[in-house]
Amino acid sequence: GDIFTHTFAYSMPGRESIVDESNQVKPFVFEAQKKGRIFDVGHGAGAFRWHVAINAIKQGFLPNTISTDLYAASRNAGMKDMANVMSKFLAMGLTIQDVIVRSTWNPAQVIKRTDLGHLSVGAEADIAVFNVKEGDFGYMDARGAVFKGNKKFEAELTLRAGNVVWDLNGLSGQLWDKL
Repeated sequence: GDIFTHTFAYSMPGRESIVDESNQVKPFVFEAQKKGRIFDVGHGAGAFRWHVAINAIKQGFLPNTISTDLYAASRNAGMKDMANVMSKFLAMGLTIQDVIVRSTWNPAQVIKRTDLGHLSVGAEADIAVFNVKEGDFGYMDARGAVFKGNKKFEAELTLRAGNVVWDLNGLSGQLWDKL
């Protein structure tokens, strides 16, 4: 049940990196994950580096959960928001399904809130609707290094308990001339 957050950090004082100086995932990291340790992204303003994340994923190491470390500095730096962090994992080759499960159901299970993170019968209707845009996008890490991707999650609509709380493009509304 232990959670190691800021999984893709590097050179943080007092923090063990998951990769060595040759960008190889340390063997104990794979073993710890097999034994049930949870590895969480925790992307903030200082704890996400491309060379750690890309090399780890290429070696078959995926985080259990994708999350942000939201505060003023991270919101205005490489992290931006949850959709941006999710988009980074699309750019690194994870499938849409892999990204979604690591951002919803897996975290709900980790915090023992199995009432969250799914849309089963009887579940509260907490829904985020994303558009996956295609184009030329640049994603920054915590040091300003850029990784290019061709897909991007964009939040279109959010429902909380079945009520619309965010609607970017008026998906839930009616055209003015039809009212």
